[in-house]
Amino acid sequence: MRAIPSSAENKVSFAIQAFNSSEHPRTLAGIARSLGLPIVSVRPVPDRPSLVNVVAAWELCWYRYEIDLAEGDHAGVRVAAQGDELSELDDEQLSPNAVCDDRGWLALDA
Repeated sequence: MRAIPSSAENKVSFAIQAFNSSEHPRTLAGIARSLGLPIVSVRPVPDRPSLVNVVAAWELCWYRYEIDLAEGDHAGVRVAAQGDELSELDDEQLSPNAVCDDRGWLALDA
């Protein structure tokens, strides 16, 4: 168990590092080869201080990953949900604050 960052900015930064070091960028890269790069949002879960959600969305599908920052240096990254319709996502999840490159790696949108 590790200390959970207190600021939203630090939570997002740690979550992006955890995502990029997981096996999940390969999924994003594979889909991006067919559908192009996704829109990406990375946001802390308001009522769960250790959790951050990453949403990668294309016109034809979306994935929501959950990252538990309390799980130490190798924060737990898992698929929490996926779907086929963008209408299943709320406006915040469709409001990008990060970008994805062709390797599936995430970075904060500058």
